[in-house]
Amino acid sequence: MKVIIACLNSKYIHASLSPWCLLAGVREFAKGEYDVAVMESTINGDANAFADSIISENPDIVALSCYIWNITKTLEICKAIKEKHNCRIVLGGPEVAYRPKDILEKYSFIDYVLSGEGEWTFPDLLDSLNIDLSSVSGLTYRENGKILSIPEKEYTATPPSPYCEEFFEKLNGRITYIETSRGCPYRCAFCLSGRCSPLRFFDTESVKKDILRLAQSGTQTVKFVDRTFNANADRANEILLFIKANYGKEIPKGVCFHFEIAGDILKESTLEILASMPRGAVQLEIGMQSFNEETLKKINRKTNTEKLIQNIRKLISFNNMHIHIDLIAGLTGENFESFKSSFNTAYSLGAHMLQLGFLKLLHGADMREDSEKYPCEFNDEPPYEVTSTPWLSAEEIQTLKRCEDAVDRLYNSGRFLYTLEYLTNEVGISPFDVFCGFGNAVNGNKMRLSVYAEKLYNYFCDKCNKEILREKILCDLLCCSSSVHIPEVLKIKDPLYKKAKKYFIENVDPNTKIAIIYSENKIFAVNQCKAKDLHGRFEGEIYNIDDI
Repeated sequence: MKVIIACLNSKYIHASLSPWCLLAGVREFAKGEYDVAVMESTINGDANAFADSIISENPDIVALSCYIWNITKTLEICKAIKEKHNCRIVLGGPEVAYRPKDILEKYSFIDYVLSGEGEWTFPDLLDSLNIDLSSVSGLTYRENGKILSIPEKEYTATPPSPYCEEFFEKLNGRITYIETSRGCPYRCAFCLSGRCSPLRFFDTESVKKDILRLAQSGTQTVKFVDRTFNANADRANEILLFIKANYGKEIPKGVCFHFEIAGDILKESTLEILASMPRGAVQLEIGMQSFNEETLKKINRKTNTEKLIQNIRKLISFNNMHIHIDLIAGLTGENFESFKSSFNTAYSLGAHMLQLGFLKLLHGADMREDSEKYPCEFNDEPPYEVTSTPWLSAEEIQTLKRCEDAVDRLYNSGRFLYTLEYLTNEVGISPFDVFCGFGNAVNGNKMRLSVYAEKLYNYFCDKCNKEILREKILCDLLCCSSSVHIPEVLKIKDPLYKKAKKYFIENVDPNTKIAIIYSENKIFAVNQCKAKDLHGRFEGEIYNIDDI
């Protein structure tokens, strides 16, 4: 029997684990002999072309993993396959696992939906085809015109490793993923992680072996998909210490390990280890969601916000790792003013990335299944994003969308940090007002960096000292690119520029690219050949004009 396990990644750079987990399950647990291959594409690819490439393998079974970001294109591919080729199609993954009957009712070209852990359920399905499907846990299927569902089983074992020879052949330096636990200790109303299975941890020695194999594969980023990596502090410490001990040895320098953590439950022992990690070896993603205590309570998110703030500031002070923090707009009880307060608190922490996300009503999540307790309007199409709530109007959500765009382009890009520091700290405009105000002015329109910088100057120049604002924007432009175009509005004739330029040419390696601006008897110089900082910026230095 020929089996194709297919998956659509969000981008080529991402190497999904799901098809390889299914392949490992078949090889480990299937009783029959199957010719199984993995095929990958992206959501940006041509659906018909990918369907044709699958059909060319003449499969008997095609299995695909479904998520909110790939379900639309996945269904297109399934339909195209069924129209041209006689085979059976199996879907699994969080986007279908919590509504299997609905999927089979809507889409006649889908034959089976699997819920639960595919490493066990998929090989069980293959072995039961044409025999008896009634014992396949988590299976929903059609029989005599009726749709039948079999309850899921709960698994406690460590699943087989997905890292086979074919996986590494296809990895080709892409971002790769590792799973060292399954489930989550929390039961947040907007999330599925705490619902899928009780939290369990995989064999630590096997995890260490996989870490080394992935680190030596040529990838630059290894992402842990554990929903709360530090749920077990001792185990998290053991893995971090293993990475530290092998970094620059069996783990090549330059490989970065990404972890999702709960910031408020970080132990002092974990903080001490993180402080000692090699620069760039670790990046952390911390989901705060909100600083509104009532909102957190209503969505079942247990968070010690004071401890969270304290720990994030500690992590940032170490200056050796990239820190990514998340807020979600549209949560229960969070109005515009409350979100503004949460945003300003989050911004004040100084993380390297502040992601402003929007609530998504996932199939299977409490917030979707209990509309009385969690009232809101949302888009019926994936990713089911909230459009309004009793506390946040549709217009306010659109304002936050424009704010999100400005946060990404001004702050998360690392391009305008001097400017933002000036506007928020020296001029005294609140961070939220900076991003919302300018976000509304730009309205999400795409443009070149130089045009964006010009609009930034024009928007704020009457709200502060024009000359200082000009200097800050110029400093930012020089720090973020070695070939940036300077807008005309920021250019002035400076009689001391030639003197400063001559000084650096004579006192620095002539082959070193130095960008400079002169202001108030000081020179701001950027060595654009130096390594960049954690924000991805060249570092600048200030010199007294009298010294040169």
